Amino acid sequence: MKSKNQLRQEIIHQRLQLSPAEVLEKSKQIQKKVCSHPTFLNAPVIYIYIDYRHEVSTRLIIETAWKLNKIVAAPKIIDGEMKFYQIHTFDDLATGTFGILEPLTNECISNNEGLMIMPGVVFDVNCHRIGYGKGFYDRYLKRYPTLDKLALAFDLQIVDQIETEPHDVNPQSVITESRIYYEKKE
Repeated sequence: MKSKNQLRQEIIHQRLQLSPAEVLEKSKQIQKKVCSHPTFLNAPVIYIYIDYRHEVSTRLIIETAWKLNKIVAAPKIIDGEMKFYQIHTFDDLATGTFGILEPLTNECISNNEGLMIMPGVVFDVNCHRIGYGKGFYDRYLKRYPTLDKLALAFDLQIVDQIETEPHDVNPQSVITESRIYYEKKE
């Protein structure tokens, strides 16, 4: 089995080979599935990443959440810790840590109700996740364990099996352009 770092590097390289048109088309397919998913429709708060470097786009999901009068909160790194802040428009975002768009607002949202839509680099068919290696989502989700967790990925980001560690927090499902994977309880 390949190490987390090997897989991370390989998959990021493959993802960056996608053309902007491919990213957009595949993202649209994924976003449509998310916006009709019962977990999304029932969540009062949507905690959602802002896409970066050919990640699955989240724009349509955010716009749909606003239309449904949901609270939308995006992550910001402060003193090495990830927190989520409510955004009302895309103008509430500016380039921040790691060159990723982050909220300019001060409306910190933190509770155990809602849906976390998380990014990742690699997932396996059992919804185990390899992120970018900083542990921000694992630590955040340990503090808010009852949030529903859904991840977005392109098919090329799915492998049969990955290494897991006890501190890993996995999504309950991973949505790709071709299917939805569900967490298998060990």
